[in-house]
Amino acid sequence: MFLLCAVVLIGCKSDDTEPILDVDTDGDGILDADEIMNGTSKNNPCDPKPAPGYSGYDKNNTIWLGADCDLDGITNGEELANGTNPFVDELKDSDGDGIPNFQEIADGTDKENPCDPAQNEDYTGYNASSLIWAKADCDADGVSNGDELADGTNPYLEDIEVVYAVAEFLPKLSDLQLFKGNPADLTPNSTTHEYGLATPLYTDYAHKFRTISLPEDAKMTYNGAGLLEFPDNTVITKTFYYFKDERDPSLGKKLIETRLLIKKNGAWSMGNYLWNDEQNDAQLDNAAPFVSIEWIDGSGAVRTTNYKVPFTINCNQCHDVGGVTLPIGPKARNMNFVFKGKNQLQDFSDKGLLANLPALNQIEALPNWSDMSIGLEERTRAYMDVNCAHCHQPGGLQDSNMPDRPDLRYEVPYADSNIFEFKDDIKNRVATSPGFGPSMPQVGISELHSEGVNLIHMYIDSLE
Repeated sequence: MFLLCAVVLIGCKSDDTEPILDVDTDGDGILDADEIMNGTSKNNPCDPKPAPGYSGYDKNNTIWLGADCDLDGITNGEELANGTNPFVDELKDSDGDGIPNFQEIADGTDKENPCDPAQNEDYTGYNASSLIWAKADCDADGVSNGDELADGTNPYLEDIEVVYAVAEFLPKLSDLQLFKGNPADLTPNSTTHEYGLATPLYTDYAHKFRTISLPEDAKMTYNGAGLLEFPDNTVITKTFYYFKDERDPSLGKKLIETRLLIKKNGAWSMGNYLWNDEQNDAQLDNAAPFVSIEWIDGSGAVRTTNYKVPFTINCNQCHDVGGVTLPIGPKARNMNFVFKGKNQLQDFSDKGLLANLPALNQIEALPNWSDMSIGLEERTRAYMDVNCAHCHQPGGLQDSNMPDRPDLRYEVPYADSNIFEFKDDIKNRVATSPGFGPSMPQVGISELHSEGVNLIHMYIDSLE
């Protein structure tokens, strides 16, 4: 009877307890019994995570050989065959400088900074496809690494002369050093910066290329949602042109004029450059010719216009407020949008070109008048702000301080704008052909902007 009980007890013990052998299933050099006790996986050769110098693994274990403990896409077995470390990701290079992260950590350099460590002009180990590396400027010459490669210059050698715009009305546009190469290509020098407007001014369907050039060691300053403050010797340009075929800009364009504002001793002066027939430069000229233009629009229709270049003195009608000449377009609210992949206000600030910029959500953003997802009133008031308010404001040509004038600035509340009181007059004037007495605007266009007229009419008709 005692023997029978012993047999029963032995049988119970074999059913309830799995025998533990001195084996290392995953080949990580740690016995299964120890992994169970430590709470790590006996079937995962990378658990626990080995230190870079660990060598206790079983290089003959197929589970360990087939694993990838450093997650670099190369198995442990392949790393051994290649003579690399199976516990170090030698491939990961966060900043694209060609030095793996593990090496930068060991060397005490910044694995997120593509210009640390500094390299000599002969260095070619960088990763040109890395966006972080391409956006950096390792030779601090004002041109990004990516642009240097595209231009055929050395991203580790300051071989580009930093050229600043000449803040003078010289005979030829090329004399002002605003653009590099052929001026007609409108490729800005490193100190000339293209900018855009959320809602632009209408000028007979012409396209516009806008730039701001700042003097050395100077910045623009944010001063509320209105016009930015600019230092002396700032040059602001606007080039008017038409694509030959808007469906394919590569077919070329017709350049007509480049208007300039230059700030000297706290005051702005205006000048105008007319592009020559060869389309390789523009001359300072006060002539105001008509230019016959024919182009194909985005729908494939052939369009024509008789573009009128204004006399410089006529520009005062729009740019003078209270007897002071001012830029119109570069207001913070009209630049607070994504332009060429970046919010341009933030981009100017990041480049050290704009001071005192608050958080973007604290800056009012002018709507794009053509964005149908935005309300009719907001779109129309934005359109009026850009196309009308330079005259219809206090101190403007159509001084809204006078009792018979509306104030069409975007920031003015509707109740204070007098839009309703002058709604019929507004409708009539914007629909009158340019050049006639009551037409609005009085200068700057030779044909009506039908889309803008329709927008204003819809808005006026919605008012009660």
